[in-house]
Amino acid sequence: MDPIPAWVRRLWDEWDLRLLVLLSLALQIILSLFGNRRKYISSLWISILLWSAYLMADWVATVALGKLSDAEVNYDNGNTLGAIWAPLLLLHLGGPDTITAFSVEDNRLWLRHLFGLVVQFSVAVYVILMSWKHSWFSIMSIPAFVAGFIKYGERTWVLLSVSRDKSGKIVPFGNVGSDSSLGNNYASEDKDSIHGLCIAHTCVKAFKKFIEFYDVERNRLGLEKPLELDDIRLFWKVIEVEMGLMFDLLYTKAPINFSKGGCILRCITFSCTVGVLIGLIIRLGEGGEKWHKVDIAITEVLLVGALALEIYAIISLYLFSDWAMLWLIKNNKAEQVIQLRKIKSCLFFLPKEYRCKMVGQFDLFDYIVNKPDQKVVWSLLGIKRWLEEYFQDTLKKYVPKTAVIDPSLLFDPISECRIGEGNMIRTIEADPIWKEFFHSSFELQIINLHKATEICYYLEMERDTHDAADHQNNGDGTVSQQHTMPGPSDSSSSWEGNRELCRTLSRCMMYLFVMHSSLLPVAASHGFFRDNLLSVGKSDNGDVQDVKAACRFLSESDNSILKLLKSKQKDLRWETLKWVWARMLCHAASKGHRNEHFRQLSQGGEFLTFLWFFLPRYESFEILP
Repeated sequence: MDPIPAWVRRLWDEWDLRLLVLLSLALQIILSLFGNRRKYISSLWISILLWSAYLMADWVATVALGKLSDAEVNYDNGNTLGAIWAPLLLLHLGGPDTITAFSVEDNRLWLRHLFGLVVQFSVAVYVILMSWKHSWFSIMSIPAFVAGFIKYGERTWVLLSVSRDKSGKIVPFGNVGSDSSLGNNYASEDKDSIHGLCIAHTCVKAFKKFIEFYDVERNRLGLEKPLELDDIRLFWKVIEVEMGLMFDLLYTKAPINFSKGGCILRCITFSCTVGVLIGLIIRLGEGGEKWHKVDIAITEVLLVGALALEIYAIISLYLFSDWAMLWLIKNNKAEQVIQLRKIKSCLFFLPKEYRCKMVGQFDLFDYIVNKPDQKVVWSLLGIKRWLEEYFQDTLKKYVPKTAVIDPSLLFDPISECRIGEGNMIRTIEADPIWKEFFHSSFELQIINLHKATEICYYLEMERDTHDAADHQNNGDGTVSQQHTMPGPSDSSSSWEGNRELCRTLSRCMMYLFVMHSSLLPVAASHGFFRDNLLSVGKSDNGDVQDVKAACRFLSESDNSILKLLKSKQKDLRWETLKWVWARMLCHAASKGHRNEHFRQLSQGGEFLTFLWFFLPRYESFEILP
């Protein structure tokens, strides 16, 4: 007995090709809309959607082309439209402008795409010849074929160029410079925005020269002259723009879209698609063809869909992208840049910007004390990352929502840590206790400093709460002494800001260690990880059941770093911790692998990657008072 009913076979034989071409178009729409949004959306579901669409798009289009070339297809009985479908599937194989590669490694597969271009080109030619009729409409398959071949060729060329570019030659526009034609009629914010965009372009071109690994101890950006900025806020903005430009170079068709040849090819493909649609409409008006109404509707959907995607690309790429703004600046049209930026802010469907100041947080104490499910433990250890989403409700208890880092508070520490100069960093590194701390493995530094920071924070907050309660109870302004955390009154008004910043950095580093260890220079085994983390929840009387109890217990441990911090005043304690965390951030960023940070560009950005882009060039900037 046949397991598949005959009517199902007949239905599939009639609709399989139609469903495949429509599915191919749907996948192109998904890739077009979400392809470059992943640089500011950090979502597992977006990644899964794009990854699935990226893999299926080529497969579906290839299978559909194979069905069109099937020897059993009757080209004399209503299948002439296959001559249009085949080149449109080539158009789909070329992919949208917003995504050419899902990962950095995909750029190295250019040879595979070149082979695919040759094979699918041959199949499309075969289908066109088999579908050819002696009528003027058959000629319409030629412009459709030209558009498809150009799109597929563009994708192959971009993959080849990106994989072989080692000197920044694929960066469009060369040296843009800075427009000085804006008078005093424009706000300083608009001028700074244009100036910052030019600086970001200069930096991304220099940054492309690095090959495999980047180490700030050895490498420098070869900028010809210092670049001046009058605002630290704008300085960090420049780095965000640079990250966006780098994403475009690695994962989209930006290297060819904004070249003269690319613009010419775009005009050709758009004109060819419009011509085929007009030809179809005229032919339908004349009548006389025995085409199936469903096939006519599908052809119209394919052509209109292709045009809609082209128009969307023109709007999002050629009008409102940073590359379009750079082209206008290069051609002394900075006024148009200001106008377009204002319009862009009102268009909700256009991609936004990186949010690299948003950092993940992981509270080690809360995680250990509350003892989550063992399966979640293994997911956190990186054995099965997909479990992170599966146990999302459980993880939310232990991985708090993201926090925001104010980069201006870190500018001086990071700058001085980078060059190893400054009174504060020299004082810290000269201390024997800190010197011994910095000579331990980086994974131990993260865990021990995280413990010290959390203990200081929890117990200090507890003491402040008791002090406030005693102040209300006494009524005379006297405050009872607490023994949990010694420390005279501070002399600085910024210590509270530093305290919150240190806690954010502490949990951020633990989050990276637990969830994204590939970004850090660590080589700890799972046994090392478990032994050091689980020790947090142990006391002489057994397991502690409360975070504050764990902090109180560990505050009495023989920890030299914790003792050193407890002996300092509030302002100096948190100032020291801020500088130590800044030093560790610099070390972690500088030792990171290039491809790991480039991979983060397609996952919403990460503050450590943001810092990685910042480190090699801050010496080339002059921050004006």
